[in-house]
Amino acid sequence: MWRTVGCVFGTDRCPNDLWQYFAWCYCYLPDEERFYTFGLAALCWAMWNCRNKKIFELKELRSPFDVVYSACGYISYWAGLLSAEDWEAMERGVKMLRMNASNMMRICAAPGDATRNG
Repeated sequence: MWRTVGCVFGTDRCPNDLWQYFAWCYCYLPDEERFYTFGLAALCWAMWNCRNKKIFELKELRSPFDVVYSACGYISYWAGLLSAEDWEAMERGVKMLRMNASNMMRICAAPGDATRNG
């Protein structure tokens, strides 16, 4: 999940703790401090809900990228609470995150899966 987010920023470095997350954001999004906690909340909430589905509802995740797509949904939904300018910025970020997750899914797919899916 963190690797996918990192690809949006153009890095292969991933944070290991909260301090590193904020340092990472500051490095790659220096003018967007107002979104750091917003993105972290969406990613954590997505991880928590995907975990609960697996543990309590016994639903298997199709892929680890389900967490990223879920976080994108939360960000888009919550962005409706922001001003028009901030909403547009968040939607651009969601679009980039979804696109990178899709690209990484294709890269990570087993060779046999790619030929069956066309």
